[in-house]
Amino acid sequence: MRPRDSIFFQSNPLPRPIIWIGQALGILWAFPLTIVGLLLALPIVLIRGQFQLIRIPTVALLVRGPCADWMLSRHPFGAMTAMALGHVVIAEHQGLSSRVLIHELAHVRQAARWGIFFPFAYLASSAWAALRGRDAYWHNRFEIAAREAEKQV
Repeated sequence: MRPRDSIFFQSNPLPRPIIWIGQALGILWAFPLTIVGLLLALPIVLIRGQFQLIRIPTVALLVRGPCADWMLSRHPFGAMTAMALGHVVIAEHQGLSSRVLIHELAHVRQAARWGIFFPFAYLASSAWAALRGRDAYWHNRFEIAAREAEKQV
């Protein structure tokens, strides 16, 4: 195990095959969301983009390029540095920090847990925060968990 990977493998009592089966089931459960991510990733890769397979702490396809920069700057909810759709992370071509990547990989794990229900649960959490007079992004339970994951970097 490489030293930089050790923060992600903190004494897991489960055998590796069980972990792999769990990851495979998470990938299948989130596959409808991943298809959407792949459809958005296709023009990014075709227009001078690049992709990279991320395997730690979870499996994801990282896609970057000028087209990703354009998409992220014009996102309907405001400009973003990166976003996760299922097991696809679309990120800015330059300047992707490890902290932002860890944040987005937390969303990938959330999608693996919630599957097709993740977008609805995410929006419900934002709506619940807004109904309580709080910020829909900063007080969204999924964003709070992703920010907690960032602290591991």
